Amino acid sequence: MTRLPRAIAIAAVTLALAACGGGDDRDDDATPTATPTPAVTSEEPTGPYLEPSDGGGGDEDAPAGDDSLVNAEADEDARQGATAAALATAEVWVQGDTMEQPEWNDALLETIAPISHAAYDSKWWGYRVTSTEITGDPELTDATMTTATATVPTDAGDLTLTVTRADESAEWLTTGITPPQ
Repeated sequence: MTRLPRAIAIAAVTLALAACGGGDDRDDDATPTATPTPAVTSEEPTGPYLEPSDGGGGDEDAPAGDDSLVNAEADEDARQGATAAALATAEVWVQGDTMEQPEWNDALLETIAPISHAAYDSKWWGYRVTSTEITGDPELTDATMTTATATVPTDAGDLTLTVTRADESAEWLTTGITPPQ
């Protein structure tokens, strides 16, 4: 066999293998990037945004077919959990200049979601917190089943907190803190 036919044979095998593999270099264990589109059925879907078949109301502003918790309006249990989580963070926050900074930071991190730890860990700036007490009840805005914004009044102004949870059974934790201006 001469060099040219061998090179052609290698190229042919390479092309054949590429055609069999679809030209895709992904690992077999890789997660696909596209989700198959569900088949359309004649049954009417139901969910928090869609009108149930019994004629009950739904959220008219929500996209059709979206029954995820992310966009579902918070029920009373979710509102109570989100409020409690925001209040827990605020109670630590207002102690910023009364505790040793490592102790304050550790107490604050106990109320912060792990995904946000990097933003708040070892930020011993609690001594700069001007709030010293909570002066009213937290007020929730934009509350869904998995995320809410809470405004907590303090003697230095409103502390705004974002609290989240992964699903209905997960613990509410703070993911963002905006101090009073």
